Amino acid sequence: MRYPPTTLTCILVLKGEAMTLLQTKKSIICLILAIFLTLLFFYLPASAAVNLFPTKDWQTTTPEAQGMRSEMLAAMMEHIQSQSLHIDSVLIVRNGYMVLDAYFWPFAKGEKHIIHSCTKSVVSALIGIAIEKGYIENVNQPIKDLLPEYLLDNLDAPKKTITLENLLMMASGLRCQDSYLYGWKGLIEMRYSPDWAQYVLGLPMDVPPGEKFEYCNGVSYLLSVIIQNATNMRTLDFARKSLFEPLGIRDIGWETSPQGVDIGWGQMRLKPHDMAKFGWLFLNNGRWGDKQIVPAKWVAVSTRGHIEARLFDRYGYQWWVDTAGYYMAVGFKGQRIFVVPEKNLVAVFTGDLTGKESLISKKLLDAYIIPAASSAGALSANQDSQGRLSALVTDVAREPSAGFIWISKSEGVAKDGIFARTALPAFTFEYPFGSKMSGIDHLGQVMRMKTLLDIEFSANVEKIPEGIALKDFGPKVYAPVLANVGSNIKVTSHKAITLKCGSQAYRTDITWLWNNTFPITTLLVSAYKDDKVVFVCAHPSRNVYTAEPIVQSLRLK
Repeated sequence: MRYPPTTLTCILVLKGEAMTLLQTKKSIICLILAIFLTLLFFYLPASAAVNLFPTKDWQTTTPEAQGMRSEMLAAMMEHIQSQSLHIDSVLIVRNGYMVLDAYFWPFAKGEKHIIHSCTKSVVSALIGIAIEKGYIENVNQPIKDLLPEYLLDNLDAPKKTITLENLLMMASGLRCQDSYLYGWKGLIEMRYSPDWAQYVLGLPMDVPPGEKFEYCNGVSYLLSVIIQNATNMRTLDFARKSLFEPLGIRDIGWETSPQGVDIGWGQMRLKPHDMAKFGWLFLNNGRWGDKQIVPAKWVAVSTRGHIEARLFDRYGYQWWVDTAGYYMAVGFKGQRIFVVPEKNLVAVFTGDLTGKESLISKKLLDAYIIPAASSAGALSANQDSQGRLSALVTDVAREPSAGFIWISKSEGVAKDGIFARTALPAFTFEYPFGSKMSGIDHLGQVMRMKTLLDIEFSANVEKIPEGIALKDFGPKVYAPVLANVGSNIKVTSHKAITLKCGSQAYRTDITWLWNNTFPITTLLVSAYKDDKVVFVCAHPSRNVYTAEPIVQSLRLK
């Protein structure tokens, strides 16, 4: 039989003493204590012995085991499915246990997802760590002292008073026009500037620092520059050492600027499980196990609403704060990390939500997730609801047996990474795993999709324009059409190629500005077959090389 240490000690004492000692109070107390500890050791619920800080991975339980109602979570999943909401994953952690871990095909468990402006909350945590470690004095430090190489002394007096705190709470006073409210105008201008930080610091002042909330991606970029300058290492390297590695987060993607600075406002890619770790760290006041990762005081001050803000109620230090008592990291197209201290709960959403749909995750949190957490203790098992929830999680992760179909099966089906058209002219091409279906948006288009990296691609079959040779189709027919949706259209490359099927084709590369502001590179491969022009095109805004295999895999049948 297996004995805990205290029990074993008491048994040895009893064996070494005369049996008469059993009559003494000391032996009786020892015996009672031994029995109690033995029972405690063998019958303690498993959940109490689990490490609640999942450096390796999350422990999972049923919702009811953590005081949550499965029927409400199942209803939420059914709502997402019935409304065809473009959500990629939903995770719920309560009391340190994963109670929902759902992935909507084609996004799969273990894949990194772009978190967009949730990145800002990570950068805020890094600022708090840098202050604690002595790299930065405090939030009241003027940025002119933190960025001396940018010659702020030559700029106007109000700009010299901008503090680190002003940047953190989006109240720099700069006339920043780089959010969706301005069509990303300032963001595009900054990307075309020779030095992004100098561009932001060169913006004119609109109001005195600290007076007005103005969401500004540029100031979040400055926070990354400040971290890099203060620590003398890349922001990502500092993040790995001081934040990610202690949490067991090792798979991180993060785009850098041409100046070699990790982009502080976004472009970070994390696994949803790791997003949940970051939220759980903050819910536990910056502590991970027995180690304080982010100072508790920083967690408190950065997640407190400092200023009234548009979109949500108030804004902290790169965190949004709701008057209902929770706070959130918020990213474009529905990326969210919700931290709900009152319920000891973290919820993570990823997706590709646009327009008003991008706000749906908060509505799901308020309508389903928070009410589902109805008890501080465990609820009675609800096998029917748990089975229904489990079936839904399995169902949404499954690839549709028919694949993606736009017009008809003969006009084309996308399945298992291959789009195939059997109607004449028949053709195939390959696309990356995880790509999603998008709606057809103009005549002649037979399919349209988007990759996990947000690169749109499509295929068209149209009548060959009269008098137009194949070599002229890209520059003389396709490129001018882009003028309907953009400007600055330039054919940067145009050459004859041979497809793997042996057919002759042309590859045309075109740079242009979508909506007159956002830079796009269009890759086009076109071929003539059966009196039709077949062309496949992709439209990356960056990482152009990732789109090339799509267009160049075209094969005519």
